[in-house]
This record gives sequence, structure tokens and C-alpha cells, in this order.
Amino acid sequence: MDGSSPQNTKSPIPVVPTKAPDNDQHFLLYFIAGIYFGPTLKGKPAPKSALQRLAEELPPYTSDQLAGSLMKMVEVERIFYYVLRKADESLIMKMSLLHQFFQGKFPAQGRDISSPQFPDLFPLELHPHTRSKNWYRYIENLLFINNPEVYYLNPEDVERFKRLTGLDDFFLDRDAATSHNSSARKASLNVEATENRSNKEFSPLKDDQQHDLVTSPVRSVPYNGNLTPPHTNSDSNLLEKKFGPAMLFLPRQPSEEDWANLVAATNSGFALTGTAAMGHVGPIIGSMDIGECEDSYLFRVSLPGVKRDPCGFNCEVEKDGRVVIQGVTTTGERTVKKHSQVFEMVTHNLCPPGEFSLSFQLPGPVDPQHFLANFDIAGILEGVVMKDLQS
Repeated sequence: MDGSSPQNTKSPIPVVPTKAPDNDQHFLLYFIAGIYFGPTLKGKPAPKSALQRLAEELPPYTSDQLAGSLMKMVEVERIFYYVLRKADESLIMKMSLLHQFFQGKFPAQGRDISSPQFPDLFPLELHPHTRSKNWYRYIENLLFINNPEVYYLNPEDVERFKRLTGLDDFFLDRDAATSHNSSARKASLNVEATENRSNKEFSPLKDDQQHDLVTSPVRSVPYNGNLTPPHTNSDSNLLEKKFGPAMLFLPRQPSEEDWANLVAATNSGFALTGTAAMGHVGPIIGSMDIGECEDSYLFRVSLPGVKRDPCGFNCEVEKDGRVVIQGVTTTGERTVKKHSQVFEMVTHNLCPPGEFSLSFQLPGPVDPQHFLANFDIAGILEGVVMKDLQS
């Protein structure tokens, strides 16, 4: 396999120092990209991978021939790690290295010069990497080929691929590959932005951080107009004691500045506004877990009944570690219509329909450009963001 130096106009992705990849790792990256992915062309011709097109000496395609499809970056990542699910741990690279390969910035040290990089197969000017207005990242005009033709491959390369991956053939289950959860692997991964599940092992926060994160009480009641008297000097010692999960109800709607100060004062707490704060049995929306590893934070937030619509859902991470989630709930209607039946709801414990926001603070500063999230059908939003190690 011949290749040339990649042509790039984008600046390299900042990463933390890591062990230089070896030739086997680079071979696998290039081989997976070359045989399992191809361009999406107009007219729906038989899909051909990038390496198959090179082997058949097909003419280069132009932007006018591309169909304009979008493939989520998280799905591309999952396919790569699905192929490597049986490989030795020493071959599993950090996510930051995978993204360097995508951008043509793979470390030169230890690189097999016969194996070029992703932009050599899929030029960035024809397959740009874009981000939607919420948090999805895409590669344009890219097609996943789960049962590729391999007749043209060098037998030595085929044998090397099978030996390194532990696979007997090249067929991949499409659904399993695009939804692969690699979190069970012990291999360490550096996550960019992922909409994706990480191979890293995230440890729960320490006890002095954890108690503020579990903030879903068994039951709560709305504010009834009675304020609790302030503490006197005799019970000031209570201020030094830590207690379990709690909720704070305010007698009036605070200003944005007051609200921000309240959230900041909770250290590791979180804030709910809008319909998400109107459920009668605790904050059904907003239950969360937070973990961290050497260079990243992971968070999981329960969002039942929230629309998974890219136009109505948004998740942003700020440099100081503040996470803001905005969306629309669909539960809590007074009347529910199902087919030809109309149900009058007797109880109303879930959040009423409408807009909401949820915000919380990660333990430290982060790099928002390296944030990856995935909102699955079970109603769990999972995000991984790299720490800002320069701060």
C-alpha cells in the first residue's frame, strides 16, 4: 500500500503527551478506514471502499459527484473500536490519537510510512469534519461498508489484519458496529467531544465530592409559603455538618445572577429550571453520575421524556467545567391520545410538557473543543470531555 504525506489546512488537535503508536496500530487504522469506508456518490452505485477504488484504478471523484450525506463521528469511532474488540489491549489507542489520524496529524514517530492517513483516503476538502448546532460531529460524504470486497487485498495484509484483530473474516454486523459500547475495555482512551462511549475507566468522585452529586430525594413538596427561621448562634455548629441529598425551594424567581451564584455555591450540585423542576416526586429529570480519569471527565444524566430532536435539544460545556443542557419534555400531559383512545391523566408526577434547562459543574476546567456526547434511546445523555491540562 503506497501513500503520500497528507495535505492539511487545519491546526493539529491539542493532546496530552502519550506513547508513540507502533506500526501495527497505524496499519490497523489505515486498513480499517480503507476497507470499511467509502464515498457516498450520487446515483447510488455499488458501494466501493477507498482501497477498492484505488486497486481498480477508478478516477478520482469530485464534489459534484458526492451525495452530500452525513455520518456521525461517534459512529465512525464505534466502528473502529468494534473491529478491535478482540485485539490485544496494547493495540487499542487513545481517542485523541484516533482523531489525529482522522485529521492527518498522526504522530510521525513509529509510523509505518507505507500506511498514509485518513485524509489521504478521504480528502478533507471533499469529506470535511463538521459540527451541528447542538453537539453532533459529522464526517461528510462518508459511507460505512459492513461487508467489503477483499479480493484485491495483499494476502499478507489480510493475514496480518486477522492476526492483529482476532477476526476470522471481514463481515461486521452493522447495528452492533455502529452502536458498539467499548467501555468494558480496560484500554485507556482520550475522548475528544463523543457523542461516544470511552474505553477509559472513570473512577467515581471522592466521598467529599460525591455527596453533592446524588441530589434526587425520595420525595419532595413544592414551597408552601413558610420560610424556615434562620440559624441562631446556638445551632451554628450545624453549619459544619454534612447531610444527605436535599432540594432548595425559593420563595420567588431569582435573577440570572442570583441563580448562577446559587449553583456555584453548591460546588458539585446541579440546577433545574422550567418544566424539569415541576415534577411532584423529586427531580425525575437530572439524576446524574460523574466520573473522572487522568485527563477526562465523564457524566451521565437521566433525561426521561425529553425529545431527542437535534433542533430542540442542546448540550454545551464551558471552559470552566459548567455544563448546560436545554431541551423540551413531552411527558405530564393532562390528556393523552393513543390511537383512537383518549386518556384523562389521574396523576401528574412527571414533568409537564415544555422547555427546561439543567446545569451543573464538573470538578475542574475542561477543553470544550474535545467534548463528545451521546443521547441514547433509553433517555441517558452521556458526555466525555477532556480536562484543560494547561490551566
